[in-house]
Amino acid sequence: MARTKFSELRDAVVAKPGAADRLAGLRAETMDEIRLYELRHAEAVSQAELAGRLDVTQGAISKLEHSDDVRVSTLRQYLDALGARLELVAVFDDDDRRVPIHLGRDDAA
Repeated sequence: MARTKFSELRDAVVAKPGAADRLAGLRAETMDEIRLYELRHAEAVSQAELAGRLDVTQGAISKLEHSDDVRVSTLRQYLDALGARLELVAVFDDDDRRVPIHLGRDDAA
């Protein structure tokens, strides 16, 4: 059975007319809420590779990705290793207010 690399499939999809706009719309819809492992997959990073970047074990990455309670500092490090920045926002549903929250000196920059 012949195998096709994901990168080749992705390139073929992106090359289609209007694909960039359709994909951007779908990405916006799905990015409302995403699990850590889904984010890692979207960035095409394996657990082993991310573990190496963070100097932890692959098992530690798996445990983090399936945890219901994660420390903000741990989440910040995880996202940083993926090339992302953590932003916290307090949302007040009663008046549709969104207030950025800064924790420590790293977020304030």
